[in-house]
Amino acid sequence: MAATHLVVGLDSGGSKTLLRGEIDGRASSIECRGEGANPNRVGMDRAAEILVELIHDAIQDAPPIDRLSVCAGVSGAGRSGEQEVLADAVRQAFAGPETTVHVEVVHDALIALDAAYDLGSGLILIAGTGSVVLARGQEETLLRAGGWGHILGDPGSGYAIGQAGLRAVAEDYDGGDTTDLRSRLREHCGVTDRECLIHRVYQEDFKVQSVAPLVVEAAANDDAVASDILVTQASNLAEQVGWVLDGVEGLEPRITMLGGMVQNSHYADILQRILGEHFPACSVAFLEKEPVVGALRRAYRLSSAA
Repeated sequence: MAATHLVVGLDSGGSKTLLRGEIDGRASSIECRGEGANPNRVGMDRAAEILVELIHDAIQDAPPIDRLSVCAGVSGAGRSGEQEVLADAVRQAFAGPETTVHVEVVHDALIALDAAYDLGSGLILIAGTGSVVLARGQEETLLRAGGWGHILGDPGSGYAIGQAGLRAVAEDYDGGDTTDLRSRLREHCGVTDRECLIHRVYQEDFKVQSVAPLVVEAAANDDAVASDILVTQASNLAEQVGWVLDGVEGLEPRITMLGGMVQNSHYADILQRILGEHFPACSVAFLEKEPVVGALRRAYRLSSAA
């Protein structure tokens, strides 16, 4: 009987995970969705459980398999030790006397890079809840900037923009520049005064990144404070792009943007304009393929190299 090979790619962020699987290279695919598996948010054990549960779901939709190749791009799993712990959990869950299992866990930015360029050279910029810049140059040299998380970095991200918006509202209460963000925060988040703002931010599980869309909406309606926030954050992110462009030899001059923040056309226009002004030699485009496509590509290469 011919061997049945299931190839699985996973794209796992902070809020959700997408699995896509293919059987023996067929065009039709298996898709499963679950919660996010960022180990910094849910812990290593739970992150491993989420990946294993989704792969179990995929296997249930497949005929009996004897080869399993998996690549998981996991947000928050940027260190090799974390990646190997997660990979080992998947191997142990599925390896057996009749099943050969190959597993790779990488940072989710790497699968986005593969989705954009396959094995080719180029730079990706991710602006979602967090932010990161990753590029691949000659001889597959990789260089990253950002990805430090909201405490140490993440310029241009939903968290950074939301935080800047909250600070602008606090300054408005203190007598600083007037901004429409104050009324928007009252309408959408129920923040009615300074005491309420302090309580919500410091004593409740307030999602700082949830303010970012309010900042973008205010900027699109000509609020000067909100507009300055977006330009500043986009410029800070562009600065990181410059560091990476300067540090990678043989880099193709192309930038691909993705992430939840660049799905908003107003912010995307600002970011694209600033990148164009800073790096006129580079093309700037949006990611056309889902990052999970990059995970699938890596899973296929993993099985070929084994």
